[in-house]
Order: sequence, then C-alpha cells, then structure tokens
Amino acid sequence: MPTRLLNQIQATSIIEEIYTEGHSPLKITASDYSIYVAKNGKGQTPSIFLINEVVADYFLALWDLPAAETNLVTVPIELIQAEKLSNNHRIGFYETPCFASKWIANAIDLNDFMVLPNRKTYNQLLNPIDFIRISLFDEWLENDDRKPTNYNLILEPNTKKYKIIPIDHAFIFGTMNYKYLNPNEYIPRANDHLMASEMGALIRAQMLINQQVINNEREYFYLCLSRCQENFDAIFEQITTFYSIEPSEIESIRSFIFSDTRNQKVFDEYIYRLTHA
Repeated sequence: MPTRLLNQIQATSIIEEIYTEGHSPLKITASDYSIYVAKNGKGQTPSIFLINEVVADYFLALWDLPAAETNLVTVPIELIQAEKLSNNHRIGFYETPCFASKWIANAIDLNDFMVLPNRKTYNQLLNPIDFIRISLFDEWLENDDRKPTNYNLILEPNTKKYKIIPIDHAFIFGTMNYKYLNPNEYIPRANDHLMASEMGALIRAQMLINQQVINNEREYFYLCLSRCQENFDAIFEQITTFYSIEPSEIESIRSFIFSDTRNQKVFDEYIYRLTHA
C-alpha cells in the first residue's frame, strides 16, 4: 500500500476565493477544524487536474520532498450557492471531491521573495537541496506550471530559516490528456527549467558539484523511481475510488514515467543544469 491513504472530509464554510490566473481555489474551513485551499476539477472527465495533484502528492512523499498536508474535500452545494464566486466555481464542478492543501500560516510566495546572489540569502534556506531535486521531479513529470516566472513554491518560516515547499501540480504530464503521453517525445524544458531561475542560480553557485555529488543524485533518482513503481498500482487503486480514469490511461502514465530511455534523458538534463552555471 502507498505511504498513506486518501481521506475525504467536508467543507464547513468558505472563507474566500483566492483569485489566480488558473483555478482560483477556495480558502475553506473543514470538518477536521483546519483551514485548506481547495481546488475543483472544472467539471472535467477524467478529472485530470485533480488526478495530477493526487499523483504528484503521493510521489513527492516517495521522493522525500516536502509538501503541505492534503485531503480530498467535499464542498456542499449550498455553500457554493451562498457565495458570490467567479465562473471557476460552477455548481457542477463540485460533483467530485476537491483536492485541498492545508493552509500554511505566514508562508511567503517565492515569487515575492527577494533573491539576492549572495551567501546570506542562501543561508536563509532550510532545504536548498530540495529545490534542485524539485527541479528534477518537475522534469520527470513534465510540470508545465513551475518555471522561473512562476515558482509555485512557498517559503514556510522554520527555526529562523525558510522551508521550501512545492505547491500546485495540476499541470504535470505536459498538461496533456493521458492517452497522448509519449515517452519518445521528451524535449528538455530549456529556459522554463527551474534551475534557470534566480533561485536556481543562487543555489547552484553555492554548491560544489563533483562526481560524488552526481553519483549521489543518480542513486537518489533511481531509488525514487523504484519507490514510485512499487507503489504505482496501489496509488491508482486509491485514486479510482474517487475519480474516474480508464485503465488504458493509467497504463499510458505508467509507460511515460517509467520509460528507461526517457528517464536517462531526464537525468542527463538535470546534471547538465547542475554543472552549467
């Protein structure tokens, strides 16, 4: 079984709509007395955006990368009807449970953080190695929505430093319908690679990249792939309890992310980014 089981809780109130260019999620309180940011699936069948979020959430744990605590949340229709919300929140969008991340108080959007090219800025980061590994994670899953102009990373205050936490994985798999995924069509993300960002340049400049580091990163990558492969079936057994997805689409995802040839190219691109400032 995967490292955890999907839980479903219920929204008890809507605090506000968080206006974004994408999903404009809802900030809600839930039946476990916690505050969440909840994203609906926009009525899609299959619910690609939500399935992507759940898949990435499971894989982040298997990669030992940080993530916000998550749940699936049912939002009662009467709560939607009682609020003045944008068209991102039509009643029909709430026939399936939302994907919801627990609200992290006092977090800073990395897009709003002053990244200065010096050691002092670097020393403010609790987990800089996770930043570069998130870039590998994104390359592996072809995350279209994390790039130098849109980090989709938050900084959580932690013991006088900031913990880097990735958010928003609705647009992995190249934002494509699963049946069109083709491991033979891998193209490096070039200027959209996370390591091409100001934060990437800062972290890279503070690291000594030698053969031992490269060997360690290769071992880490293939260990993570092995964990994901071992848990893949159990993860999708969980997902299909809540969201409809065809077996052929699941197999398409499997073939895409576990292609040996593609994954070698993904890792080669990662090492290129680490070794070329």
